[in-house]
Amino acid sequence: MTLIALAAGTPQRTELMQRLHDAGAEFANVRVEKVSDVQFHDPSKTADYYTATAVVRLGRGATGRPLTATVHTDTPDRPGPGSRVPVLYAPAQPHLGALAGDERSLGAVLHGNAMSAMGTWTCMSAWILGMGLSVAVVSERYGLRSFSRLGRTDKAVRAKILGPDFWREGSRKEQCLRMLTPSSRVAHFLIDVTDRDLPDSLNGQHLWLCWDARRGAGGKRFSSKSTPAALVSDDGWVMHGMLKCRDAKLLADEGVPVEKAHVETAGAKNTVPEEAAAEAQATKTLRLWDPRSAWPLFIRPSVLALAALLVACGALLTCDITVFWRWTTAIAGVVIGLALAILSTIHEPLLPPEGKAR
Repeated sequence: MTLIALAAGTPQRTELMQRLHDAGAEFANVRVEKVSDVQFHDPSKTADYYTATAVVRLGRGATGRPLTATVHTDTPDRPGPGSRVPVLYAPAQPHLGALAGDERSLGAVLHGNAMSAMGTWTCMSAWILGMGLSVAVVSERYGLRSFSRLGRTDKAVRAKILGPDFWREGSRKEQCLRMLTPSSRVAHFLIDVTDRDLPDSLNGQHLWLCWDARRGAGGKRFSSKSTPAALVSDDGWVMHGMLKCRDAKLLADEGVPVEKAHVETAGAKNTVPEEAAAEAQATKTLRLWDPRSAWPLFIRPSVLALAALLVACGALLTCDITVFWRWTTAIAGVVIGLALAILSTIHEPLLPPEGKAR
């Protein structure tokens, strides 16, 4: 939307308009003295109109002689000698000339606005709509709730990691970690990782799978299909991801409140009473582990090149260039931005020189 707004806006007043503005420009309907190059335009979707080159009378100069100016008009009726057209001129200095147009067509530029009020509201509305759509997509795919603080309504179940896999539903698939619970149920912890992102020692490890048990539990028509989740290791690290609501419903009876899960873990490791174990767990700090934290190493060179081109398009639009090149640059920037968004979500993790997983 920034690229489109920069292309749609007028970068600055023309030299003539600036001189008229400094001399106290006003709008007025003036008399046409002579007309030439009259052309009729009949567009298919809008009203027809006439364009012409007209000589208009602006007033009398310092010598008392009438002064005229040549303007290029755009009117719904055929102009002719004696008709009137709206122009912008400086009554105090009519010798400066004039520009054809009225408050509607020239007012925004004259007053220093980059675009008309309608154009501004259109861009802002599209921006707000785009932001709302982005928030909805991010909320559905990744969740907006942080698991830095587990709540009483969250549930947890002991699970064993089976390794990276794909969750599939029809033609759609997402990367995930397959988890096996004590009741032999398989849960899919959605996170964008592969075998090369995780150490081999993680497979078969037992830990706690925690999730937000409220989200998507109602089963309504527009309910979320995924709920925020986290893997909490006995070694003190936590990994964030999402859990399919269908899996969450199947695990609801097997899951326990997170407070009880923490107490069970602390009691098993420390062999202390539940009250002391709960107090110890309440002050425990977990280390965040994100296998994708080395994302700069996974970026393709083409992504960096597209990012540089996108910045260049934005910088070029701040310069004083013609309308054709402004729109050409803006459209190219939009295409580059979409390509950047698509390619930046596709990464190929690289193996370190030793050939071991990160």
